[in-house]
Amino acid sequence: MKRNLAAFLAITLALSPALIGAQRGGGGGQGQRQAQGSGGQQRGQGGANQTQSQARGQAQNQEQIRAQNRTRQQLRNQATTQQRDQYRTCDQTMQQTRTTARDMTRNAEGQQFNAGQARQQQQRLQEQLHTVQQNRDQLMQGLNQQQRDAVQERTRTLEQTHERIQNRLQNMERELAGSAPNQKRISEEAQLTEREMRSYQNELRRVGDDLGLKTD
Repeated sequence: MKRNLAAFLAITLALSPALIGAQRGGGGGQGQRQAQGSGGQQRGQGGANQTQSQARGQAQNQEQIRAQNRTRQQLRNQATTQQRDQYRTCDQTMQQTRTTARDMTRNAEGQQFNAGQARQQQQRLQEQLHTVQQNRDQLMQGLNQQQRDAVQERTRTLEQTHERIQNRLQNMERELAGSAPNQKRISEEAQLTEREMRSYQNELRRVGDDLGLKTD
């Protein structure tokens, strides 16, 4: 009887570590599965939040586009026949001024450079640029407040470009005032002047497009 009891106790002591390890292993596996499940839920929630954020961003962009289109249509409805005529006159005068600048460039690049002709062309450019400025001032003065606000930045760009053109023309005038003008310098200034005039006209046409003044 004592031997049986001793054998039972020995077997019990031998099996106890294995049973404890199995219990721990089962608990650890369950905890790991719970952690994995929680991580998957978090990733799923993160993906859903990102999708919702993207959807809100797209909705906001679409609303901004609709608002811009409504504003453009309002500006086009406000454009008058007089404003369109003033814009067309300003654009045509700028085109004529660019043509004079190209003629001056060809004269300065030619083998038979004519300083007297260059002086006449420079003077004509000054007069044409002054006319462009007058036409643009008349156009801007006839705009209402909403129209002026809509093209405020473009108007500032036009003024800055006009100032650069004026500086180029003054450089040419000083060079041509001498008895022997530098042909290469005149050619470079004429090219740069025509380039600035092209930028001016492009910006002016953007104004016409923004305000619905372009008829072509």
